[in-house]
Amino acid sequence: MLSFGVLGAGVMANTHIDGVLGNGADNVKYIGVYDEDLKKSGTLAEKFGMKTYCSFEEMLADDEIDGIDICLPSFLHEEFAIRAAQAKKHILVEKPIAFTPEAAERIFGVAHENGVRIMVAQVLRFWPEYATIKDYIDRGELGDIVTIYAARLGQMPSWGGWYKDPDKAGGALENLILHDIDFLHYLLGKPKSVYSVGAKDEYDIYNDVLSVFKFENGANVYVDGSLRMTVGYTFTMHMRVLGTKGTMEFLYKGGENVDTKNSLSELKIYHDGDGGKDVQYTSYDAYGKEVSYFAACIESGKETETVTEESVLTVLNSIVKANESLITGQVYAL
Repeated sequence: MLSFGVLGAGVMANTHIDGVLGNGADNVKYIGVYDEDLKKSGTLAEKFGMKTYCSFEEMLADDEIDGIDICLPSFLHEEFAIRAAQAKKHILVEKPIAFTPEAAERIFGVAHENGVRIMVAQVLRFWPEYATIKDYIDRGELGDIVTIYAARLGQMPSWGGWYKDPDKAGGALENLILHDIDFLHYLLGKPKSVYSVGAKDEYDIYNDVLSVFKFENGANVYVDGSLRMTVGYTFTMHMRVLGTKGTMEFLYKGGENVDTKNSLSELKIYHDGDGGKDVQYTSYDAYGKEVSYFAACIESGKETETVTEESVLTVLNSIVKANESLITGQVYAL
């Protein structure tokens, strides 16, 4: 069993640990936490029976810890991932690993130099409904893919002031619909082109964006993302896949954000004339599964084939071009 320390004591740290415990994973445990807000660290440690550290250096010096789960704001990922790698700790880092492929390559390079494993927590690849959609597509149940519509819609997060800082936040592309763009690469491979339109919010950030991707197989994909929904709007995930043999649709309604315990979701498949049928799948906590998957890869010496470094870099390049399209209004080849 591997022992992890969690860096950051906010929403995602709680979510990752809850997921591991909820799935009953027996190959990884969280033993400690550090957050610069020591009160938050203490609250999280008490909740999950962990120890706290007074500094990140103290956490890195703990020989009991095999890996660091980085659940910090996006703009801090590069600094702390590099420090963890230099301390010979394996690294699970929340998405986005960085805002550019060049920054991601720096992080990967330091990890390789120090002989540690690193994986980006691009969780849709592990989400049961999305994984089921991929399985149906891979088995040819939907035929050739014609069009995919993906949406991720929510309010401005209330727990992180950095989301409102244009020098730190990126925007909806980096911090929200990266999930959907990543999953669409996972489904269909590298896209041919991207075109984006969007609107800036009062913080001068593109937090309402629609991107159109064209893929080599001829599919058109529309990715709709917003952190500008009216206060009280239920966090929504939506994916509709139109194929030549049928249509598959996933719709999820959470709370202010993803709520794995109190959400409403449905996954249906439609064939001609049948009115739609519920799709059966095995339910589990996707966040817990990605953590235990990473731990299993470390223990077995296998590559993290579900989320590879190459795929992370390809997705980041697509997001960079989607952002450029927002600014210039041009279509970009990928």
